[in-house]
Amino acid sequence: MSSYRIVFSKQDLGYRISTLYRQKQFSIGILDFGTKEDLVSALDWYLANMNLSVHVLSTEFKMEQYDITKDYPEVTFIVFKNDTTTGEFINAMADECYTDYFFIVRSDMEVVAFDGESLLKAMGGKDHPVAIAPVMLSSSLEVMPTIRAPYIRGKEIDPQSFQPDTEEVKLEPTLYPVLCSGLYDRALFQRLRGYDTEILGEYYQSLDMGVRSWLFGYKMFVTRSLAVRFPNRVSIIEDRSECIGMNRFYTKAFSIKRIAGKNLVGKWKPFVDKKVLAEEVKKKQVNLQKTDIFTLVDNWGEK
Repeated sequence: MSSYRIVFSKQDLGYRISTLYRQKQFSIGILDFGTKEDLVSALDWYLANMNLSVHVLSTEFKMEQYDITKDYPEVTFIVFKNDTTTGEFINAMADECYTDYFFIVRSDMEVVAFDGESLLKAMGGKDHPVAIAPVMLSSSLEVMPTIRAPYIRGKEIDPQSFQPDTEEVKLEPTLYPVLCSGLYDRALFQRLRGYDTEILGEYYQSLDMGVRSWLFGYKMFVTRSLAVRFPNRVSIIEDRSECIGMNRFYTKAFSIKRIAGKNLVGKWKPFVDKKVLAEEVKKKQVNLQKTDIFTLVDNWGEK
């Protein structure tokens, strides 16, 4: 049984009929993480300014408070029965959007740059990233440090933060998309099995997705061709505290060392999930991983 229901837009119903014959390039998924006013403002702006297929990712609890589905017949609503994780929302968007690329934003964000031509070129280029994360601006238009670089402190990963270059249009590598926001390649995203929904913290979900992508040979970038602003925030604070499923991340990320071109499996104590080690790392991941986390950290400066 599905964990969500879908209220299809009029355009989406017709599009699903014709999707066997053609496919749009972009769609947008709005995470309903703010107020009703945030969501209404976001929908009005996207519908007026961006010619994209628009989806709202919300919950029954939110829709009971403000059911606006009838007010926006041109929008598709993906409504979860219960509270869920950011990653599960995004996985549903990938399953339902039927476009080559999908852009994930929050209802309390404003898009200030979306260079479709530049983004298409980057997504289809030789580096072919899984995702391109946006430059993020505060309410005072200050650039936030949203590039993440891998760093290992003791037994734990502690990504370092840097500001992206806003003077030049270029692709800058980032370990993962902050707040899971970004433009995703739908096919690559699903090939990598999307976000791990057995990890319950947003930070660790995003970290897991990013590290997995890099270890499997796929990249993530930040570019000024894509930018968002938080009208009511002066900074971003990631909740990096321990969460259910955290050991799943560490087991997948740290259990393999690549030596002389071969992947060798071992335990990364104290963060060991025995089931993940036996069923995912030893049976599947060991045959797919192109590098290891230690090499990724050592070589990051070259990227």
